[in-house]
Amino acid sequence: MTSRLSEAPHDLADGVPAAAVPEGSFDRARARHRRRRAAVAGTIAVGVLLLGTGYALRPTAVPWSAAADSTAPGLPTRLVDPPLRTATVAESAPGAAAMLFGGPMVRDGWNENRMGVLAADADRYRALAPSERQTAGFGALLSPDGRYVWAGGSLYDLTSGRSTPAGMDGYPLAFAPDGKRLAYAEPDTFTPPNTYATPYVGLYDRERRADVLRVRVDTAWVPPGQAAVSPDGAELAVQVRDEVWLTRVADADSDGTADPYRRLPLNGGRLPGAGSWLPDGRAVATLTRSTCTDCPIPSYPRSWRLETRTVADGTVVPGSAFPDVRSASYVHLVGWRSADEAVALVGVPGPTAVDRPQTHDIASSPYQEDGTVAVHLVLLRRGAATPEVLFRTPAGITELTVAASLAVDGAVRESGRPDFGPAPLWLVAAGAVLVAIVGATGQFLLRYLRRRRHRAVPALDRTSTGRRPGR
Repeated sequence: MTSRLSEAPHDLADGVPAAAVPEGSFDRARARHRRRRAAVAGTIAVGVLLLGTGYALRPTAVPWSAAADSTAPGLPTRLVDPPLRTATVAESAPGAAAMLFGGPMVRDGWNENRMGVLAADADRYRALAPSERQTAGFGALLSPDGRYVWAGGSLYDLTSGRSTPAGMDGYPLAFAPDGKRLAYAEPDTFTPPNTYATPYVGLYDRERRADVLRVRVDTAWVPPGQAAVSPDGAELAVQVRDEVWLTRVADADSDGTADPYRRLPLNGGRLPGAGSWLPDGRAVATLTRSTCTDCPIPSYPRSWRLETRTVADGTVVPGSAFPDVRSASYVHLVGWRSADEAVALVGVPGPTAVDRPQTHDIASSPYQEDGTVAVHLVLLRRGAATPEVLFRTPAGITELTVAASLAVDGAVRESGRPDFGPAPLWLVAAGAVLVAIVGATGQFLLRYLRRRRHRAVPALDRTSTGRRPGR
């Protein structure tokens, strides 16, 4: 009994057919292993790509002191080129601005109208693209308090990001010092072969939403930058050919038009922009043009000297002379710290600039001329030997205007780390498309590997080769 019990398991084992390994089993196992390894590699590649994309789109870390980030409004000590991914004013309002700037480093062939805006209280950079290309400081103006940009017939509120029509049909000439009135020129007319003329120059009141003054010009062209509004907003100075016309709102007829009460001869000089009126409103500044023999740029011997003239009789205000501004394509006054100190923007010509004679009808603008490669913010002080340079634009930024209130107060803040705002929608969409392309490519590769494996490995014969023996 014991021996039969001990032999029974052996008999049962002998009757079980031998296990047969299906044909191609090892090949399929190896193929599955390769597919898993490819899937893991693809997942790692997608992860690395996403991490790399996030790293590339991160805010640029500029090695400036983080402690310099400030909430006190002021002009910055440095200016950088806003990259293409910089948020727009409409997408993320920067707040009141310290600077509006442009140049070849700010725009390109696809973004011809693009300008940069830098906030006054921190290094928040935003992009602004009016409907037409404008020159920052001339065709595009920054209000004295830095809240508004006037460009292309629109006012852009930098605190809200919204834009509204400026209220008049014409191009900008100047903000009033309090920002409530806007000097503008009606669209110019053209007479062949090359004569331009401005029908009217107007003074628009934003609160009344109407003109308070219109000055008929007709026979001359008034380019951007050739007008200034008095500190009280009651008078307008505009350069017409080789004269400065002074006009009062109080002299306007029932239709709002008025003739100049005084015309100051320029003798080849210029009205130096929106800051031409002195703080007391009883004198206006003009520029005298000459040449220099020891200019910083010998190929550009243009020199400018600032003078102040009373509006009562046009005589030059006595006092020590302002320093000559040599080798400058233009001088544009921002404002006055006192009757003896003026803050101005100065155009710096490059090696290709040509010192052309003054023109009034043909030039695109007698201020921002071809060949200007940089802009300096300077202080002109009576009795000083040379202008004091307060700020220089970096290479590639050739257009600049600043908030007059900050420049006049001398408010300066140390620049910190740039903030370019949230990623714009086009960049988010591009990232989503990139991820979709990577995912589709990975799926295609996996399908390709499966098809290749199926062609290499014959179909499995699912019929068992073993046979259970009969008893």
